[in-house]
Amino acid sequence: MGFTRIIPAIYTYRYLLQDVKRQRKFLHAHVVPVINRYRRDNDGSLDEEDFKKILNYYGFGVPAIVGEAICTLRGRPMTERERLCSTFQGALTGLYDDFFDKTGLSDEQILDMMNHPDSWIPKTALEKLFIEFLKNVYQNLDLPEYFNHYFHKVFLAQQKSLLQTDPGISYDDILEITYDKGGYSLLFYRSAFTIPATVPEENALFRLGSLMQLGNDIFDVWKDSPQGIRTPVTASGKISRLRKIFINKLQDAMNACDEAGFKAENLFLFRRKFILAISRCFVCMDQLERLEQGTGGVFNPKEYSREQLVCDMERPLNILKAIGYFLKNRHPSP
Repeated sequence: MGFTRIIPAIYTYRYLLQDVKRQRKFLHAHVVPVINRYRRDNDGSLDEEDFKKILNYYGFGVPAIVGEAICTLRGRPMTERERLCSTFQGALTGLYDDFFDKTGLSDEQILDMMNHPDSWIPKTALEKLFIEFLKNVYQNLDLPEYFNHYFHKVFLAQQKSLLQTDPGISYDDILEITYDKGGYSLLFYRSAFTIPATVPEENALFRLGSLMQLGNDIFDVWKDSPQGIRTPVTASGKISRLRKIFINKLQDAMNACDEAGFKAENLFLFRRKFILAISRCFVCMDQLERLEQGTGGVFNPKEYSREQLVCDMERPLNILKAIGYFLKNRHPSP
């Protein structure tokens, strides 16, 4: 791998690092004080995993990765209000998942909380924090109807995803659930921005979100398998099957972006950032595929340890492998 071939990856990493540093500073100023307050006043309904998801995953990644990618496509930097909205939107995501997975709240109660945060009387610290984040979203939101439309789509997709614990669910149904969850989630996050998406942009973002959810499932196999959650990864049987689906979905998403009417120079930079980020999934699939050799050529995650399934993308070797996959993709000039 010659140095001149690595230059595009270095150039793209520089942009990603700038996005990351900017959001880390923003989180420290606007979200960490809220988290510290709830750490002191917690009734046990919140745990460190909740706080970790806010600070290291959703509240961080939604603005720093998803939001910045949207801004790259539109060719305009994120405003203060958009960053506030996107940050609190991301921060409430993990808490929202808890309502379906942990609390026992009915669908009607969840919808009532979503639709009427001002009148909902929270009974737990989890509900209080969710309502606080949601109110912050509305205070900085320019398109509430657009936001509510896709918030409801996310609710329906979340409902449907509960079927993934059914051992009899078909692989096609698993894929559909996965794509809807990821696609509508990305459109939900898009609603934080001032100008609504066009229909071609919505189509492209839905396909990008579907691919991103597939990528999340690849890295979460160690967590999903013990819970009996059937994802495109845990139910694949063969990682080669999953890899083919992933590659086809990547090409499909890139084609949709090409047809969405974005400016060529914006799309060029976005493609580089997105493909560099998504290349880590190929590294993880390589690791999972090697595990098949010890189980008769069939991928069976229940037969592997957590350490075998977790792909550490902070390892220098894995970073280099991801760069290698990034360089294999074509990046047409704007």
